[in-house]
This record gives sequence, C-alpha cells and structure tokens, in this order.
Amino acid sequence: MRVDANNKFKTQKARSEYIDGSVFVASLILSAFGVLMVFSITGTSIFNNHAGDRLSYMTHSVTGVVLGVIAMMIVAFIPNQWYRGKLGYLIIVATAVIFIITPFFGRGAYASPDVRRWLAIGNFVFQAVDLARIGFVLSLAWLIQQLIDNKRYYSNKLSGPYLIPLAFIIFCALTVIMQPDLGSALVIFGMGVIVFLSSGLAVKQLVFLFLIAGGFVVVLAVFGLYGLIRPYQITRIAAWLTPFEHDNGLQTAMGFVSIALGGRFGVGLGHSTQALGFAIEPHTDLIVTILAEELGFVAVLVVIILYFWIAWRCFTTAFKARDVFSALVCIGIGSFFLLQPFVNLGGASGIIPLSGVTLPLISYGMTSKLSTFVMLGIYFNVRKHVLLTVAQAEIEEEEQALMQEEMMKEKIIKFPTT
Repeated sequence: MRVDANNKFKTQKARSEYIDGSVFVASLILSAFGVLMVFSITGTSIFNNHAGDRLSYMTHSVTGVVLGVIAMMIVAFIPNQWYRGKLGYLIIVATAVIFIITPFFGRGAYASPDVRRWLAIGNFVFQAVDLARIGFVLSLAWLIQQLIDNKRYYSNKLSGPYLIPLAFIIFCALTVIMQPDLGSALVIFGMGVIVFLSSGLAVKQLVFLFLIAGGFVVVLAVFGLYGLIRPYQITRIAAWLTPFEHDNGLQTAMGFVSIALGGRFGVGLGHSTQALGFAIEPHTDLIVTILAEELGFVAVLVVIILYFWIAWRCFTTAFKARDVFSALVCIGIGSFFLLQPFVNLGGASGIIPLSGVTLPLISYGMTSKLSTFVMLGIYFNVRKHVLLTVAQAEIEEEEQALMQEEMMKEKIIKFPTT
C-alpha cells in the first residue's frame, strides 16, 4: 500500500507541476511591462493616438495578453500524442506553405508597402513569421525524431539523411529573407541551428558542417549578398554605423538618447521626451528605449533576467526528457527567448543594425503576443509529458528494486544458512 501511495503521489505531482509556475509568472510580468509601456507611450505620443482614444492601444494590448493566456492554456491541455503522431505531417506541410506563400502573396505595412510579411484571412491580418515560427519548432523536432525512429539519422557518413533537417532550416530562413525580414530570418536560422546541433551528431559531421558554413559565409561576404540585400537595408546598416551623421540615423540616435536619459532608475512613467514624436514607432520595435528612459536600466535588467530565466527553465526541462522530440522542442522554444530579445535589444542599443523584430510579450502587436504565449503553452504541454515520463521511470525502477528485494528474501528463506 505504501508503494502504491508513493507511486500515485509521484504521478499527481508530475501532473500538477507541468505548468511551470516561475515561467508563467515571468511571462505575466513581461506582459505587464508591455501593457504599462504601451499605455505610457500612446497616451502621450503625438502620432500614436487612434481616433482620439488614448486607451485604444492599451486595450488592444490587454486583449492580446488575455487571449494569449487562454490560447496558452488550451495548447497546454492538448494531448501530447497529437504533436508526435500524424498531426506532425500536417504541421510540417502547413509550416512550409506559410513560409512559401508569404514572400509572393503577403502584403506590406502602411510604412513599408514593398515588403511582404503579413497575411490576411478576411479582416484578420497577421505577421506570417509569428505563426510559422511555432510550426517551425515542432516540425524540426518531429522531422529529426522521425529520422531517428527509422534509424536513418545517426551515422558516421558525411552525407546522409541527417542533412534533411538542415535543408529544412535553410529553406525556411531563405523564404523569410525573401519577404524581406533579415531579423526574423536570423532568429529562425539561429533557433534551427541550435536545435540541429543539439540532436547528437557525430563530431566529424559537425566539423564538416562548420567548414561548409564557413565557406558559405565567405562567399556571401565576397559577393556582398548580391540580390539578397535591398537598398533600404544597406541604408539601415549605414545608419547603424554612423547614426548621428547619417540622414536615416534618427531612429537609432534617438534610441541612444532615451537610454542615456533614463540612467539607473529612469525619469518616471509617462515622462519620456522621446515618446513625444522624436522616436519612430516607439511602442513596437523600440519600446525598450522608452522603457529604459522612463523606468531605467534596472527595469531593463529585470526584463533581460526574465528572458534568461524562461530560456533556462526550457533547457532544464530538455535535460530531463527521455525522448528526442521533447528535448528538441524545449531547446527550440528556449533558444527563441534568447535570440529574439538579443536581436531586438541589440538593435536598440546599437550592437547590431535595427531589424524590426518585436520584443517578446512587451512590444505592441496582437499576433506577436499570441504566438509567444502559444509557444509557452507548447512548452507546458511537453513539460507535462517529460515529468510524467520521468515519474513513470522512477516508479518502474522502484518496482524492479522491490521485486529484486522480494526475490532475495525468498532465496534466503528457501536456502537458510546453516
């Protein structure tokens, strides 16, 4: 009875802990920062008020958070077998279709009509890469798991089926570049490479791939990415190198000014000077600069720590996983919470050129918030499977140990010592 009670306790504990409380709280804190900053910015900005309603943007952000949390919980309760079974075929096909059609049939924004990053379903318009990113993580992990199950993935050969996931990564990244969206392409490619390198390839295969990648980078550098970089992107790079001298460097320069004015604890909520029209679209890509000005470096540091914490929890869950699919999904989601904030914060602080990617859970944007919460829901879903698997393995080990102990007792009774 004690063993049955202990086994039941372990199973119930695994089921109750799959919603990672610290990650859930961290996501809500980041969302609260986002709602607060959107309210502060759009309530005072001279060009972001919508139809004279200073609460419209904040209301939209709150709606995004609420819907995101609901979507997260729904995804978390979907049977885990759905992701691993035949639904995997549907996910990988749907993901590939979204990546393919966006650069050809997508639409541009009002400020950037030449780019094709958005898809429309009726009146609902969404940024395609936000939705495709979810499918990308699941598809890549599913594809590698399928190759492993068919005993086609691991080998000592330099060429073979293990290159199929790499081809899928490159295909997805190139289609995003064609939109063009170099920032999101960098995040997609980085996530894919981290997942791919975590799948357990042989050392000589990794060396071979690094040599190919190095040669590819050299070729791109020599030919200057001919045909891939648009004129406005060259202008953006030039503005990044000399923001205070270039005609198009105002956005980067004003971001530097915001960060400098904020100091350690900021000038106070709603007192940002850059939100008065000096910073362009401060509630989206450059929201962190207003956060730095109004709440200071300490608040930015808290945001960075929260992203690192979410990524760390995803990685620690991956270390516990007993199957490749679960481990790679957690690694892919964790890498997103490292790479996307780095690209956004790096552009705002001048480390890298501005790329236009959002700051997860903070930047204004419905699809960005929804997709990020859905990714967290997938993490909770996989975490539940991992914890239940670990608990079941521990139960089986205890049962085997008890059986061996009973067998030893029977032997002692049957063959008593003289």
